[in-house]
Amino acid sequence: MEQGLNFPSTNFYADGMNVTVDSQATMIGRGMDSKPIVLDFCKLQCIYWKEKLERCEQKLEMVIKTNPTKSCLYPMRDWVTCVEACAQPKVHNVLEGTQMNFSRTL
Repeated sequence: MEQGLNFPSTNFYADGMNVTVDSQATMIGRGMDSKPIVLDFCKLQCIYWKEKLERCEQKLEMVIKTNPTKSCLYPMRDWVTCVEACAQPKVHNVLEGTQMNFSRTL
């Protein structure tokens, strides 16, 4: 590590500056639907399934002429399941009333 190169150890921002990076919570607070943005974020994490679906669709173009019953239903289901499994907790856990408060129930 170079001399004179200082990294902030506790607070990068000046005192009094409040920076929030949880824009999803503020979108929900304003009554906006944050799920499309979260879905776009999650699609990038499911590249494997998306590429598998695209390969199936390319092969299907050739095969469907001879056998019209073929489809890419299962690769599509796998990709959608991956995206939804990523997005659902990110949206659900920010909603009010979804946090369990076990101290009250006991």
